[in-house]
Amino acid sequence: MDIARLFGCPLCTGIPEREREQFIEGFDYSVKSYMKGEVVFRQGDVCRFLYILLEGEVEAEMTDDSGAMLRIETIRAPRALAPAFLFAEDNHFPVTATVSEKANVFIATKESVFRQMGCYESFLRNFLSVNANRTTFLTGRLQFLSFKTIRGKLIHYILELAFPDKKKVLLGKSQQELAEYFGVTRPALAKVLYELADEGMISVNRREIIILDREKMRRALS
Repeated sequence: MDIARLFGCPLCTGIPEREREQFIEGFDYSVKSYMKGEVVFRQGDVCRFLYILLEGEVEAEMTDDSGAMLRIETIRAPRALAPAFLFAEDNHFPVTATVSEKANVFIATKESVFRQMGCYESFLRNFLSVNANRTTFLTGRLQFLSFKTIRGKLIHYILELAFPDKKKVLLGKSQQELAEYFGVTRPALAKVLYELADEGMISVNRREIIILDREKMRRALS
């Protein structure tokens, strides 16, 4: 495991190479390995450490009141896992992080993270920037989840990819991955996708989507 991968994480970019060893030594940390299927932390756990995924992949999933599991996102190394909650007043993780590809995780104490912020201005700036960007992402995710139907979620998702005025977009996920992201079955998602095509809103060619009637799609969301 190469701990230098830490500096590929957005939280730790900008640390001069000559200071990197000292930067790492300033943390009270450990590096833990996880196998596929293992849980790094669970929804509702108290966030006492900064987790940075050095290698591998993690699925962030949330369980709603009915017990249904919703995939929030796939996190690939190198990236921090829910850093915003480290200093939150209500610092309980909102998601469960499950390893989907063998992972190594850098785990640092809250106190040492705070100390390093005082020593390295770039680290502090990165922390603020990353958490601001996460707020933007989660705001969009909440807007997406506000649509109760598969149809509404799918139209919103496509329009977001096509923002502001793209006519052609490429889905970054397979239908199975999209279905898991939406919290529905793949056949149900495929049915709605081709209904939108039959109604003349889009055309579909594998993962390529062409917007045919953007206004009709927007009206469908209102």
